[in-house]
Order: sequence, then C-alpha cells, then structure tokens
Amino acid sequence: MPVQTRRWRLAGRVQGVGFRPFVYRLALSHGLRGWVQNRLGQVLVCTEGPSEAQEAFGVALLEQAPPLAEPRLLHVETLPAAGFEGFEIRVSEERGEARVHVPPDYFTCDDCLAELNDPADRRYRYPFINCTQCGPRYTLIRALPYDRANTSMADFPLCPACGREYRDPLDRRFHAEPVACPVCGPSLEFVYGERLHLTDTALALQAALQALRRGRIVAVKGVGGYHLMCDARSDAVVARLRERKQRPHKPLAVMFPAPAHDPLAAIAREVELGAEEKQVLQSPMRPVVLARRKAAGTLSAQL
Repeated sequence: MPVQTRRWRLAGRVQGVGFRPFVYRLALSHGLRGWVQNRLGQVLVCTEGPSEAQEAFGVALLEQAPPLAEPRLLHVETLPAAGFEGFEIRVSEERGEARVHVPPDYFTCDDCLAELNDPADRRYRYPFINCTQCGPRYTLIRALPYDRANTSMADFPLCPACGREYRDPLDRRFHAEPVACPVCGPSLEFVYGERLHLTDTALALQAALQALRRGRIVAVKGVGGYHLMCDARSDAVVARLRERKQRPHKPLAVMFPAPAHDPLAAIAREVELGAEEKQVLQSPMRPVVLARRKAAGTLSAQL
C-alpha cells in the first residue's frame, strides 16, 4: 500500500481548545506518523501513511474536533515521503506575522465539575480547576502564542502531578496552559478591611458565605474582573447594591446552582424559560440571559 505525506494547514478556533492533543490522538488512531504545530495563529499538521488512512484522518479532523474548536481547513498538499518515526507535538512557531484567534474564557466542563465535587479527587473544591475544554484563556494571556509561559500562570510552576498531566498526550489536561491544583496553583484569599485577611481557600470560602448570609456585599475577583455579589432574595441588600453601583433600573445578573442531572432546575423555579433561553443558557458561551422573574419565586423584586 503506497505511503504518502500530506501537510494540512488549519485556521479558526484551533488554539487553547485542546486541538493539538486531539490531532495527536487522531493521527495515532489512524496509524499515521508526523507532527502537529501551532504556527502564527494557525495549526500545521504533517501526516505520513497510507492514502486511505489519510483520507479518513482528513474527514475526522473536521467532523470530530473538540466541542470548543472550530477548525477551517485552508490548504492540504501532498509531499514526498519523509520517513517520520512516530507522531509528535512540536514547539509553537513564533516567527513572522501572526493571524491569531485569541481563545475566550469557557465555562467549567462536566468532567471538571465532577472532579470539583468528588471528595476523593485531588482537585476537590479547587476553585481554579480547568482542562483543555474549559477555564480561562483570554483573561490570562500576556502575549502570543497561547503557551503557559505567556500567561499569568507562568508564575505558578507545575507540581509533579500536574506536570505529568500536562505532558501526557492521552490526558485531557495535555498542554492545558492554566492547569493547576491546590499544591501548585493559586489559592483564594478573603480580606475584610484591616481586621481580617484569610489566605486558606476553604476558610476564605466560608468567610465569604457567612458575609453573604449576613447581608453583606462581597467583591469577588474573577478571571475577568470584579463581581459584586449579594443575596438575590433580599430586597434591602439588592437595593443597597443598586445604590452603590448607581444602577437604578438595569437588570442584575443572578447566579444559580447547576447540578449535573438537571442544570436548569433551580433557574426554572425562579424565572420563565422558553426553548430559546434554555438553549442559550446551555450553549458553549454560557452568556447572561434576560428572563422574566416568576411572581411566586423567592428572588427579590429589586432585581
């Protein structure tokens, strides 16, 4: 069976979404050799093997891409056989003028949520959990290409366990640039004036919860800035928040729990949800959605 080498150039949303690890696994599953590389905002793939395997690889490359990826095939060419041994992920190429799709921040995926709620998992209740399919991207980037050294996570060297995940092509955290855990990653802090400064993640969460229950407004530093949080069921607290934000009428965003078995259950008890609202709330971007409050619900009328 004749062996040929093909070079594929892809653009679109192909960086920061686990696309290179996907290409690596896909090539191995089709018995192909070669390499994949980020190059100036695009992805370059070189594969060597039988033509039938190459054809199947090309179809799967677009049809089976990771959920967050949106690859566009720009060009494919056939080259003389190069005699590759195995398949590798090459270091990103930075020379030249880049045409870059900067990856946005993504909602926490189901796999990470399962780990987050598993007492036996080493990332149990770790607030900065992420993988190639979820977590911050845009708000961490200091420079391009999107590699860990060019993000704010460069300040947090990987522990041995996270390092093994990052280097394992078969792990879903393979080259997940923000990968971290309680051992090596950032932690939460809780600050209340000059009287209280907690640096333990669990204690910080407990203190924030107590403050919310007491009718306080808590400023939470997230990946994209600060969020002012309060009890959405309290008319007095919501009114105070509106006064401080100088936002008398514009609707306020409300956060709800989203259990895996029925993620919209808590929301549906409080607001009217049509088919379109349900679809958008569960879309990859997870935007804030305007909805009508149910009169019989527990949310404040001040929202």
